[in-house]
Amino acid sequence: MNKSTNLLFSTILIISVFISISSNSWFTVWMGMEMNIMSFIPMILNQKNLNSKEASLSYFLVQTIASMLLMMSIIIMTMNNINMITNNMGETMLMSSLMMKSGISPFHFWLPKVMEGINWIKCSILMTWQKIMPLMMLSNMMKINWIMILAMIMSITVGAIGGLNQTSLRKLMAYSSISNSAWMLMAVMVSENMWMMYFTFYAIMTITFTLTMNKNKIYHMNQLMSMNESTLIKFILMMNMLSISGLPPMMGFLPKWLIIQSTMNLMQMVIVTMMVMLTLLTVYYYLRIMFSTMLLSNTEHKWNINYKINYKINMMLATMSIMGLTLITMMISLN
Repeated sequence: MNKSTNLLFSTILIISVFISISSNSWFTVWMGMEMNIMSFIPMILNQKNLNSKEASLSYFLVQTIASMLLMMSIIIMTMNNINMITNNMGETMLMSSLMMKSGISPFHFWLPKVMEGINWIKCSILMTWQKIMPLMMLSNMMKINWIMILAMIMSITVGAIGGLNQTSLRKLMAYSSISNSAWMLMAVMVSENMWMMYFTFYAIMTITFTLTMNKNKIYHMNQLMSMNESTLIKFILMMNMLSISGLPPMMGFLPKWLIIQSTMNLMQMVIVTMMVMLTLLTVYYYLRIMFSTMLLSNTEHKWNINYKINYKINMMLATMSIMGLTLITMMISLN
C-alpha cells in the first residue's frame, strides 16, 4: 500500500468516528461504524504476512456479526407495537453489539488473536481510536443494570488472569485493554466526562508504550532482554508500564482513584473492591516485563540522552505518564 492510499484510509478512519459520535440518528451511527471497519481492514492487510490476513478475517467476521446485532436491535426498538420485554431485548442486543465491537468481555475472544497478527501501530489504533465509537454510544444509553455490572466483573477478571502466563507482549496488552475496559465501563456509569478523562489518560500511556515497542521491533518477552536502548529510556518505559497498571503515584492511578471515589458515592463498594483486587494482578505481569527489561538485560548502555528528535515526543508522553499525578496534584493545590 502506497502512502496516498494509506492516507486515504487513515482519513476515512478518522472521519467515520466523528460521523458516528456527532450523529443523532442510529442509521448514521451504523453507517459511520461500517466506514470505520472498511477503512481499518485494508490497513491490517497492508502487512505482508499470513497472520495479518487471519487477523483481518477474524476482525471482519466479528465486526460484521456485531453490526448485524446493532441493526436488529435498532429495528426492534423503533417498532411501533412494542412491549417492555421486546424493548429490553432490543436494548440488550444493542449493548451486546457495542461491547463486541470494543472487545469487552464476554465478547473479548477475538481481541488477543487479532492483536497478535498486527503490528504495534495497528494495535495502538485498535486499543484506543477504535473504542471511541462504541463507548460513546454506551455512555449515551447507559444505565446501571445487571448486564453492565456482569460485563465489568468479567472484563476485569479475564484481563487480570488472561495476562498472567503470556509471553507475547501484544496479547498481554490485549488483556490489559480488556481489564481497562472494565474501568471505562465503570467510568461510563459515573458520567460522560469521567470516561472521557479515563480514556484520554489510557490513550496517552498506551500510545507511548506501543511506539517504543514498534521502534525497537519487540513483540515477545524474551526480546526485551536485548533491547538496544539506553538505561534512561528503559527506565522511563518501565515507569510508563507501571503507570498503565495504575500504580501510584503514576498518572494512571489518578483516573482510577477518581472513579473509586465517585462509585463509592453510588454505593457500589463490593464491585469496586473486587475490581481493585483484580487490578493488582495486572501490576504483577507489568512487573514481569520490568524485571525482564531492567534486570535480565545482557547488554550495558550508558545513560545517553542524545536520542533522535523524532523520539523526543515519545519520551515527553512517557514523562507525562510518569509524573502526571504529581503535576496535577500540584496544580490543584495551587488553585
